[in-house]
Amino acid sequence: GLKVLVIDHSEKVAEKIRISGGGRANFTNKDVSPANFLSDNPHFCRSALSRFTPRDFIALMDKHGIAHHEKHKGQLFCDNSAQDLIDMLLKECEAGGVQRWQPCTVN
Repeated sequence: GLKVLVIDHSEKVAEKIRISGGGRANFTNKDVSPANFLSDNPHFCRSALSRFTPRDFIALMDKHGIAHHEKHKGQLFCDNSAQDLIDMLLKECEAGGVQRWQPCTVN
């Protein structure tokens, strides 16, 4: 029931995702934990990772039929293209009624 707005400065949707992992998107790491993050608020990543785990994201990829593989040290990449991940995220945003402002800057 929440309203969500995604603000992106780029002309292209999810440009950082598109170019990550050599175009195959390193979308998560199976072994990630709060110990992997540096933050002024260490409780933030603990809270975020407990609410949506790497396994949750992998399940979402599987739900959308996006093939993926592990390279090394738990790093997961799309088998085909980062565009598969971007399309999935856009579908999920549409299903959730998420608004997008793009390109947009915040001052």
